[in-house]
Amino acid sequence: MKKTMTARFNAGKQVLLTMKKYSGKYAHIPVLNTVVQSLEENINHVNVLLTRVDSIPSQTAGNKNMARADLVSIAVKVSNVLKVYAFMEKNQNLSNFIISSESALMNQLRHQELVDYSKNLIAHCEPLTDELLDYGLTAEMMEELIDETAEFEVVSAEPRQLISERKTINEMIEDGIDNMQVLLANQLDPLLELFVDDKEFYLAYKSARIVVDPATRHRSEDEISVDNTNSADG
Repeated sequence: MKKTMTARFNAGKQVLLTMKKYSGKYAHIPVLNTVVQSLEENINHVNVLLTRVDSIPSQTAGNKNMARADLVSIAVKVSNVLKVYAFMEKNQNLSNFIISSESALMNQLRHQELVDYSKNLIAHCEPLTDELLDYGLTAEMMEELIDETAEFEVVSAEPRQLISERKTINEMIEDGIDNMQVLLANQLDPLLELFVDDKEFYLAYKSARIVVDPATRHRSEDEISVDNTNSADG
């Protein structure tokens, strides 16, 4: 989350703590109680989203590399069997399709290309199960190829999915903080003018509304407005 958003959210939480501390001051004002409840629900919602985004793994390269190596290992074995079969049957089209080099599979194909090759390899082998059994292609090898292809397809797509999920939740977090700011500015700030003569409560609220720019440590307009209020009172 951006530092400015974090600063705003922290200020919002401080406002909620202040309102709860002085809840006895406005217990007799239903509309103010409702707004404070809405603020608390908003903050709780953002906290849930923050927990969700923190739980999304940020490093999946290790799992992906391991899954790729496992798929390449079995794909090479199956490809070599199919290569011998194609040679013996003088099937040039099948020979042209086969990639039996471990280096080529591991280093030259992109992730999706490796998935596509493995799926096509399976498609070529399945109708020839009985014939390829004579060349050493067992049911266990085919099962392993199918399983490793499926696993690598999931793992290789995972980073894109995680990036998309993280982006979506971060946008929801920012929307939640924006909604909190609107609630504070358009509802809670005006209602607190009912307590302008209650200096302790009013100034505690205004102080909680201060948002400091984390990049410059400059005071926000909210803090300036507090100073102006104090000057006017003086």
